[in-house]
Amino acid sequence: MNEKKLKKILKDAVTDKKIRTGTKEVLQYIKGTNLILYSNTLPVQTLDKIKKISEESNIPIYRHPGNSISLGRLCSLSYGTSMVSLKNIPEEEVNSVLNTQ
Repeated sequence: MNEKKLKKILKDAVTDKKIRTGTKEVLQYIKGTNLILYSNTLPVQTLDKIKKISEESNIPIYRHPGNSISLGRLCSLSYGTSMVSLKNIPEEEVNSVLNTQ
């Protein structure tokens, strides 16, 4: 999948308010999450914590190759974010994101 498709999925999630941004918010509202995306600038300790939670909750995670600024831009946000979670998005969109790794 190319970056345009990922950007469209993230932009639609923002428009439909199906997205949580930032590590604290993602962790606080982990229930009902379909997919977690994180930037390559996420601290290792936080990444380990997210990986553990995602394994326990059976939530797939995706590593975005860019930094937090580029992840924020992909989501059409005016700020950078090191982590986002998507809720109530179709399974086909989750699979299309995961198939890019």
